[in-house]
Amino acid sequence: MMVNSKWRAVQSFQEIQNLISAINTLSIYIKLALAGHADVKRAEAVPKAKEKLCAFLTELNSQVQRVEVQKKALLGVHPRRQQFIEHLIETKNELRIHSPFLQEKLSSVKNLLHSDTETDKQETLRLLEELRMLLEEHIGSDVEQLFGGF
Repeated sequence: MMVNSKWRAVQSFQEIQNLISAINTLSIYIKLALAGHADVKRAEAVPKAKEKLCAFLTELNSQVQRVEVQKKALLGVHPRRQQFIEHLIETKNELRIHSPFLQEKLSSVKNLLHSDTETDKQETLRLLEELRMLLEEHIGSDVEQLFGGF
């Protein structure tokens, strides 16, 4: 395997691990808040987690729109990101995703993540759970590239 290919797999793996960490931080914080428990320790990390997820999903939205709506190729986009976008679109078409924000409202995610209503918090949890599922499915191929078929 070429060094360049392994390096891309390492970068992709690291990016996904950072996103999953942000998802976990926000999910735990919201679940505790909904249960009436303040999580002071995690509260400090929540804005950064939201920022990381908003940046990723905003970029993802424009890329998905370009592929799905405009039927255009993604020039200059990391090949692993292209594969993730294809996987997201395929998963949407297979109706494995139920979050309306992943289905069609990616552009509204920033408002959702910053909302304090209980309904929006429940929607945020569903979005985060499904996003985590997609990222974990995607990370499997990075692990395989890096470590071979264990």
